[in-house]
Amino acid sequence: MKAVLIVLTNPGSPDAEAAYNDWYTNVHLPDVLEVPGYVSAIRYKGFPAWLPIPQRYLTIYDLDVTDAAHIQRISDEHMRRIGAGEMRRSPDGAMDRETMRAMYYLERSPRQTSKLQQADVPNGVFLAYAAPSAAERAAELDHWYDTQHLPDVLDLPGFTAAQRYTKTDINMVGQPWVSENPLLAVYEHMHTDQDAYGAAFGKIREHIAAGTVKMTDAIAPNSLMAVYHRISDRIQRPH
Repeated sequence: MKAVLIVLTNPGSPDAEAAYNDWYTNVHLPDVLEVPGYVSAIRYKGFPAWLPIPQRYLTIYDLDVTDAAHIQRISDEHMRRIGAGEMRRSPDGAMDRETMRAMYYLERSPRQTSKLQQADVPNGVFLAYAAPSAAERAAELDHWYDTQHLPDVLDLPGFTAAQRYTKTDINMVGQPWVSENPLLAVYEHMHTDQDAYGAAFGKIREHIAAGTVKMTDAIAPNSLMAVYHRISDRIQRPH
């Protein structure tokens, strides 16, 4: 079963941004991927016009797990290694630890891919944190997402794959998470700049207005949406 760890961060200051990125990509990711259970990781940076949260950087870690209890054991070992000094800490002032957030999500439905365009590694991701409009409509929302909405979006140019997840109660750093919504959809896209992404998203809006991308009132109106472009390769766990 797949899980993801969503980590949101900032550099300590504009002057520290280069040191922060060098440490995160070249030191921290390899250290984390030594923890059994982690499979790979990719780093992203937000498009300013599409970022409603203060954290500008995103890392998505893929995990191979059996259940939520397995995620907890992985997280515990991750934190143990940090506490024991077995992971190399960032240089002084390189990362803003006050704004760091980290939450684990468990796979809710299988990954879907576009028939129009494929990509082994996305150029970017669009994250949508969502909730059903009422608890009794959760199954209806799942059905719409998996059989209607994701296929509709993946039939349009610019989007290569999508997958949905459920938030766990495993908050790695214990800080308030950015959304109380229990669902997360990760859409993989092909765009490296926000103008190109904006044009692609504009096509979705056009299709929604025309009724060819169908929406539902089973989804609550408070979805939080953020869009990012990739700034690292996919880094794999060493074998």
